[in-house]
Amino acid sequence: MSKTEHGYALCRKGQKIIKGPVVRGGLHEVSIPLRCPPGSELIGVSHHHPGGSLQLSEQDKLTAREKGLEVVCVTAGEKAKCYRFRPK
Repeated sequence: MSKTEHGYALCRKGQKIIKGPVVRGGLHEVSIPLRCPPGSELIGVSHHHPGGSLQLSEQDKLTAREKGLEVVCVTAGEKAKCYRFRPK
């Protein structure tokens, strides 16, 4: 299991979901560039919690609301969970 957070943008292109570049962060945070490849639109982010929790942090929720993200996914080990938000 990775000991640092890492993540990427989730982008929609037609009916497909594609991911942006993977970036690495620290033990408790990662700064994910909210950019998508040309012809696609940003819908959310996915990131890894090295501590094993699939729950969103308060900062995760705040960022999702401030940035108007539709979805935030969290991975921990082999597990994953996605949360839906209402876009702005």
